[in-house]
Amino acid sequence: MSVFDDLFGKFKGGKRKVPSFNPQKDTDLESLLPRPPRRIDQRAARKLIAGKRVLITGAGGTIGSELVRQTAAFEPAHLALVDNSEFNLYLIDLEMREAGFDSIMYSTLTDVCRREHLDRTFKLVQPDIVLHAAAFKHVPIVEQNRCAGALTNVLGAKNVFDAAMEAKAESVVFVSTDKAVNPTSFMGATKRIAELYAQALDVAQNDTRFVTVRFGNVLGSTGSVAPLFTRQIAHGGPVTVTHPEISRYFMTTREAVQLVLQAASLDSAEKSVVTHDGRIFVLDMGEPVKILDLAKRMIEAYGLTPGVDIEIRFTGLRPGEKLFEEIFLDTDKLVKTGADGVLLASPAMIDLPLLNPRLCDVIEHALDGEQEALDEAVHHLVPEFQPTGANGEQARQNRPLTR
Repeated sequence: MSVFDDLFGKFKGGKRKVPSFNPQKDTDLESLLPRPPRRIDQRAARKLIAGKRVLITGAGGTIGSELVRQTAAFEPAHLALVDNSEFNLYLIDLEMREAGFDSIMYSTLTDVCRREHLDRTFKLVQPDIVLHAAAFKHVPIVEQNRCAGALTNVLGAKNVFDAAMEAKAESVVFVSTDKAVNPTSFMGATKRIAELYAQALDVAQNDTRFVTVRFGNVLGSTGSVAPLFTRQIAHGGPVTVTHPEISRYFMTTREAVQLVLQAASLDSAEKSVVTHDGRIFVLDMGEPVKILDLAKRMIEAYGLTPGVDIEIRFTGLRPGEKLFEEIFLDTDKLVKTGADGVLLASPAMIDLPLLNPRLCDVIEHALDGEQEALDEAVHHLVPEFQPTGANGEQARQNRPLTR
């Protein structure tokens, strides 16, 4: 009997047998999507990874750990795992060593915000390919902890990108988010700033290729709705949904990482498309899914009836949260890449000489803990982001940076 069966047995007085359903498995999560998962041809990704020295930041997170698993299967010469969470790093390190990859493994407890520590790791590993997944991603938490969010998502990304160039890495793949498009959240704005820096670096030099890959929510990831709904259902409800019309793009972890590696491999496979022009790859995630519909599907997957066995309660949108997300702007010119599920967007860029001083302002205010000044500095770089004051009103408009 699983822990969920046991909990449901107590909730129902042992009278109802709950069908087996484990939403931690991708195979079960796939059944929650209104579309079949893509089957990705990974030959180009294998060619990209095989025999290379690969470094992965955020290696203990949901996306990072799956990047580790899939990358290891492509026979890299060396695989370096970077994370600042001891427990998360321990879990993926143990898993990979038990799977027989200990001869190529190197795990380091390193915070991407500490440049001196990061430099030592890069000098030791000398990576050919860097997969940067380390970030703070939970919208409400980052909304309330903006300085910490800016340090990890902006300074951390800058440190990784700069260290990769100094180490003469061939490629850097930056894992971004749909929340960077027209961001209403501080988290989304910080990810957009990191995108801007990756774009500017890609255009400014020809040695290290910077590839940004943007996608939406990953079912089953830490902090996502699927684990939350699972816990709420296991306790008998209610299942909480912020708004009856809220929707999101969803993928399984395996599918998202396969497409990330597919996009990264286009660096060498699609010479006619991929050049040093700061473009951003966008994963085609199908149609957005209503969170309410997802909640109902999960309740039904346990053999229960929404609204009868399990209440669904609406709690209201949280700070920084949108009713729907966008994976590209209406003004973006999307280009097919020849790889199913991967598109190419051409968002606005800022040249490196103009970007650098503004980027330094963001980092300086975050280091000093000056949240109001930080909000203004972020708004200068990402005019779409409108910071709100304590009274909930929009902060005064600042003159946007000329693009």
